[in-house]
Amino acid sequence: MNFNIRIRLVLGRVPRLPTLILLLAACWVTGITLRADMMADSPVKFPEKGALPAKYPPDVGGGTNQVAEKDYYLFRTPERSLAQIQKIQQEMPPGQFTPPPADWQPLRRTRQKLMEGGRLRLLAMGDSIVNDTMRSGWVARLQEAYPKCQIEALVYVRGGGGCQHYKEEQRIPKIVAPRQPDLVLIGGISQRDIESIREVIRQLREALPEVEILLFTGAFGTADPRDAAALAKARYSGTGEYGKALKQLATEEKCAYLDLTTPWAEYIRSSGLHPHLFYRDVVHANEYGEQILGKIMLAFFTFQPKP
Repeated sequence: MNFNIRIRLVLGRVPRLPTLILLLAACWVTGITLRADMMADSPVKFPEKGALPAKYPPDVGGGTNQVAEKDYYLFRTPERSLAQIQKIQQEMPPGQFTPPPADWQPLRRTRQKLMEGGRLRLLAMGDSIVNDTMRSGWVARLQEAYPKCQIEALVYVRGGGGCQHYKEEQRIPKIVAPRQPDLVLIGGISQRDIESIREVIRQLREALPEVEILLFTGAFGTADPRDAAALAKARYSGTGEYGKALKQLATEEKCAYLDLTTPWAEYIRSSGLHPHLFYRDVVHANEYGEQILGKIMLAFFTFQPKP
């Protein structure tokens, strides 16, 4: 059962209260509404350690890790074939979302290559949520949508990794720049501060003056997408303060921006199902959840503005 809790306490009459009660009282005083976490009504039992086994392990694979650094991984994508993507999407619970309009103005060279042909080198960087997004195989669908363009894509990830990590140890000039990406995607749920993202943008443009950059918000994590207020408070959410700050950064730095949170939450809510049916553990997407993210990314890049 999902439920909201509001408690009114007269603190002056209670000499001692447990910490939890005091917390609830403070929430009432400040007007905050608490919602039970997703585990309260979850139909899924996750392992205490690790994740549920994959029903559809990627059938292509990303090749050998190209980074000789502990906890960091760099590999190619897509990791799924078009046939496997189609099979998963045919089986996954249906849902709907409003396609996000492509922010083409900062991606003019990317759009030109997609539409007219040439080679487009794409690199996505971030954390395990970025890994899940790219493992969906949406780049294979992007290649299908733009047959004139030769798309090469890499994924550079670290568990819990955000720009606070990538800005250090010369990782941008040593790891990213030599791959000569035309387009860099920066996202995930592990970004700690906007200024670290800004610093990575600066380093990217210093090494690659013509690189184009897409900043996108988070999805999945532990915030309940059925609870708009709770989702907006999530540190990585496009529906709250982080989304506003990231969009402002994109404007200031002339990057493209994608609110991934809103269409992801729309899809899950429209399915009428518990969010955990799209999770493999309490934070990460399963194959169905990955495809939601992949569908959104594809919709962003295939949106055609009206003449």
